[in-house]
Amino acid sequence: MRAGAPVPEPWVAAPRFTIDTPALEGAGDLVATLHRQWAQRQPVVIEWDVADDALAASEASTAPVWSLDAGFLFPLERLRFLCFSNNYDGRNGEPRWWWSHKAERSLRAEAGGSADVLLPDGGPAWIDGGPRSPLDLTGVVHGDSVDAGLTAFVPRQAPDPPPGLAPDQAEAVTHVAGAARIIAPAGSGKTRTLAARLQHLMARGVEPGYVMALAYNTRAAEELRARTGVNRGTVRTIHSLGWQILNEAHNRLDLIAEPEVRDVLGRIISVPQRVNTDSLGPYLEALEQVRAGLMDPVSVETSRDDVPGLADGFDDYRRRLYERGRVDHGEQVYGAIEALLNDPELRSRWQRRCRYVLVDEFQDLTPAYLLLIRLVASPQLDVFGVGDDDQVIYGYAGADPGFLIDFGDYFPGAGHHALEINYRSPHPVVAAARTVLSYNDRRIDKTITASHQDPDPGALQVERLTDGDLARRTAELIAGWMAEGVEPGSIAVLTRVNSSLIPVKAALVEAGVPVNSLVTAQNLHRTTLRALFAWLRLAGDPERMARTDLLEAVRRPGRGLTRLARELIRRPRHDLAQLAGLAEPLDGRQRAKWDDFVTDLELVVAAVDAHATPEVMKVLIEGIGLGTSAHTLDSGRGNASRSGHFDDLVAVRRAAALHPDIGDFASWLATTLDHAAAASGVTLSSIHRVKGMEWDRVITFGADEGAMPHDLSDDLEEERRIFHVALTRAIGQAVILADSAHPSRFLAELDGSAPRVAAAPPAPTRRAKAARLVLPTGPVDADLVTALKSWRLDTSKRMNVPAFVIMHDSTVEAIAATKPTSERQLLAINGIGPRKLEDYGDEILEVVSGFSGGD
Repeated sequence: MRAGAPVPEPWVAAPRFTIDTPALEGAGDLVATLHRQWAQRQPVVIEWDVADDALAASEASTAPVWSLDAGFLFPLERLRFLCFSNNYDGRNGEPRWWWSHKAERSLRAEAGGSADVLLPDGGPAWIDGGPRSPLDLTGVVHGDSVDAGLTAFVPRQAPDPPPGLAPDQAEAVTHVAGAARIIAPAGSGKTRTLAARLQHLMARGVEPGYVMALAYNTRAAEELRARTGVNRGTVRTIHSLGWQILNEAHNRLDLIAEPEVRDVLGRIISVPQRVNTDSLGPYLEALEQVRAGLMDPVSVETSRDDVPGLADGFDDYRRRLYERGRVDHGEQVYGAIEALLNDPELRSRWQRRCRYVLVDEFQDLTPAYLLLIRLVASPQLDVFGVGDDDQVIYGYAGADPGFLIDFGDYFPGAGHHALEINYRSPHPVVAAARTVLSYNDRRIDKTITASHQDPDPGALQVERLTDGDLARRTAELIAGWMAEGVEPGSIAVLTRVNSSLIPVKAALVEAGVPVNSLVTAQNLHRTTLRALFAWLRLAGDPERMARTDLLEAVRRPGRGLTRLARELIRRPRHDLAQLAGLAEPLDGRQRAKWDDFVTDLELVVAAVDAHATPEVMKVLIEGIGLGTSAHTLDSGRGNASRSGHFDDLVAVRRAAALHPDIGDFASWLATTLDHAAAASGVTLSSIHRVKGMEWDRVITFGADEGAMPHDLSDDLEEERRIFHVALTRAIGQAVILADSAHPSRFLAELDGSAPRVAAAPPAPTRRAKAARLVLPTGPVDADLVTALKSWRLDTSKRMNVPAFVIMHDSTVEAIAATKPTSERQLLAINGIGPRKLEDYGDEILEVVSGFSGGD
């Protein structure tokens, strides 16, 4: 109605909202309020104080997709729907029901009669524009059906849910109308609930062409189709949805695999090539950060030190893909969002197709995934989201428990249902996992009980063992289970990071147990392990030490000798005496460093001659400082999504306990790790890879402080969720194995005995996380700047990359002003991160050491 006009009697008491210019300019709050009123079928009065066509314009956006967030939607598009979908239009005096006019066109109905329209068969029909739900009225046709040209009547009562559902599942499945958040803890039957909801919508007469169910992955999509009998157009993965939208926007596109992605990137980005180093891998990760996480490419580049040129190359990379008619995996979602933002007609077509959206594993959505879902589900935003905030473990990819916690903000008027029974795990496991989760603050409070209340104490076992016994005990447990008749494929060993599985695979292969694992000898080629095995080879044959091994060993731990070593060590082989003699022409400072290097070599040689493998590992990690070096490399890491350098050392140290003969330890370990995987063998996996999976027996290996929670993570609550996911994969029995010297704090939380609020800082971990240093800054040493730029130029020529890829001028000047004397100090400088430290740290320190204050 027009602003100031008298309100008809039925609406006198209804709340009033004004559509005026200020409201249009800040429509967000008004839209959310009106949406809640519409979803709850609450009467409202909308006073119109703008031009009649104020909401008619189509909205589009050409802003970079990454500049938006998951909360973005076109406000006028939604406001137009909310003003006219279920309201009489009284702007011209007499209330007008637009649905009657639509029905006349779409259904060939006639105006008049006792209802809104008369259908072609003469029967009266009421047309409903509210949330689709059963109505206690005969002859109602929903607006969806009108749009489809169908005369399907809305049932007066909802049909019964599919059989076999528990009460909490049935309550969720029969949600009346509008958006709904379904909290589905581990083992609570979320897939059954999602499938039943899809069947229930069809039974209620919802047109299949309006329903879109989004499964977590291809396997889950196939399972959902099999359970419901619907077609591929109704059940998709989110990438499949994006791919369909993208192809409609760009006609025909080809999806390229990673090798071609690397080829395109390699033509845009100049990166130094190093042996055993994936130089383009960080760029693949960074592209995912930008596109899935909706992050500014500049911010991504500056937050890490291994993707120089990403910000400048991001648009160029995408342009080259589309010019070739090709896109990569991440572009399926990102490009689809861009197309929907740019093209209102495309967006409208897909919004018609996605009026009812069901989403599996809602907790794993990234900001881009959530934005895509909201764009196609708008303006109704009828989304049935099934997930568990306690299983958000992909924070590094942008997943956030807030998407479920704040579900009602993203989908106004949403209902909330909770599944409460874990049908998978035994009572002790469920109780312990529930107690651990209770230590988290940022979560939805929930009830979780086991379907079987048998308090079998053997269902959950916690064993604290010496570090060297952990892998051996794992093999003993599994051998015992297999002797009882448990199939290897029904057993899993789960760890926080993948490299922790090195000793597990070695122990199981030695015991003759078939394994299904991605761990191979390639895992031994990471930086710190390359150095460790180089030291072992040098000590094993000190009369014929290879130049390549010497150059590897002199770099790690860093000594500031790398460039000097390349000049001094010319021959392919050296013995200890010859190596020591190379120091004769050196000055006091360099000679002292060289003598320290030779002394460390002698220390390791003596250890190899006199001790078994575990003692030698201790000398390498603690004696010569490989552990400290690993700590330093790890301390600059932004997240703990992959194994850290110290994780690698711990894994090999644990493997050493299985093979005391140091002479062939390296070859034994490599051969063991390259043992062929068996599809039906014991599953060895990091926890992040096993969401939605289950086994009869599950071992959580290495529940140590520093690994669970991981020292490189700054999100303790997510670490607790990761631990909980591992426990709840078990159907019959869960066993937790921990280092008795450094047990995880989570072990004390299993029974609630740990304090809820720590009275003091946590005990020191096995991996002291380096604090960010603040270095004293002096005047920029011009001579040092010259020396550093000379080194940079030489290095860039050797690497065949532009000089800025090695280091920016601002970083050079910061080094010249602070003159760092250690890797830790160097890491504190903006522009130096783990990759730069690993590749060039020792050489930079060597340059700095030649100037005053550099030693």
